[in-house]
Amino acid sequence: MKNVINNLFLKGLVSMMLVAVFVVACKEKVNSTQAETFELSVSAQNFPDSTKVYLYNRNIGVNIDSTFVINESFKFFGKVELPSLCYLNFYDKNNEPLDAYNYFYLENKKISITGNYSNFINARVVGSKQTDLDNAYSAIALNSKKTNKRFNQLQFLYSNANNQMALTELLFQKKKISKDSLLLFYKKLDTINSRSIKGRELLAYASSIDLQVGDNYRKIFGKDLNGTPHKLSDYEGKIILLDFWASGCPPCRLQNKTEFPNLIKKYSNNNFMIVSYSLDTREKDWRAASNEDKITWLNISDLKGLKSEHAKAYVVTTIPNSFLIDQNGIVVKSFVGFSKGTNTIEKEIDKHIK
Repeated sequence: MKNVINNLFLKGLVSMMLVAVFVVACKEKVNSTQAETFELSVSAQNFPDSTKVYLYNRNIGVNIDSTFVINESFKFFGKVELPSLCYLNFYDKNNEPLDAYNYFYLENKKISITGNYSNFINARVVGSKQTDLDNAYSAIALNSKKTNKRFNQLQFLYSNANNQMALTELLFQKKKISKDSLLLFYKKLDTINSRSIKGRELLAYASSIDLQVGDNYRKIFGKDLNGTPHKLSDYEGKIILLDFWASGCPPCRLQNKTEFPNLIKKYSNNNFMIVSYSLDTREKDWRAASNEDKITWLNISDLKGLKSEHAKAYVVTTIPNSFLIDQNGIVVKSFVGFSKGTNTIEKEIDKHIK
């Protein structure tokens, strides 16, 4: 009898232990699942109802979701493999792009964004540690003397190296940094970050032969929206502005609408042309943006994004990125980014017009 009681007690104890393990495992599974998804809540003050919003992931070059503003708010749910630089792009009822946009680092967390239509670029982001890190990095530029700004920013990135935000910002500045220094940064990365898309980009660039001013242009090929193939060599003897862009890049879109039409108009009789090379991966995104921006000049792509061999040939990791090629096929200047009203490209073209 005593043995029977003992056996029953042991069986009950084992059952209780198994239940406890199961409960803990379930909790861990729930917590793990929660940690692997994001919930993005946005308060979009003074945005009209039915404003369409696209969530664009710059790391992979596509819109990963879309929704509408209702009662000045909207939400996105999902998952990202790694913290990703993302944009919120807005369109009105007629599907016309609005000037308002915001960029931030999307992580698998609860993140909130609060902003006003008139200044949404400065909307407040809460819950994203890498956005906080990016804000600290940006503050260095505001609080440093001009002569020390770049040094202080690089020092910050190297001190906070092992994350996607630092990788992203370093890639923006890569052409101003020695490749030995870039390799030192790469060695600070853990396995996850070193094997990420941006980690591989950094290693590939640091190990590549860069395109320098004074080099001959590198061959490039693509098809336009009608499927007609074009090669850059077809236009030898012209002054060519080769521009890499994408539909989800707000500065690229602004440049398409403002600077490029003015250049076409000013230099129409000077053997000058623009070749826009889209780094989109989906034709419908490329086509829609091209129509919205009213692109009338040569506009081609291979729809392979930053994985395109042509983008790699020009060592493009940041857009917009333009290259001015003279009548002899020599690269005379590279332009990264776009600031409205600076006329940097126009001033350079003037030097080469005969």
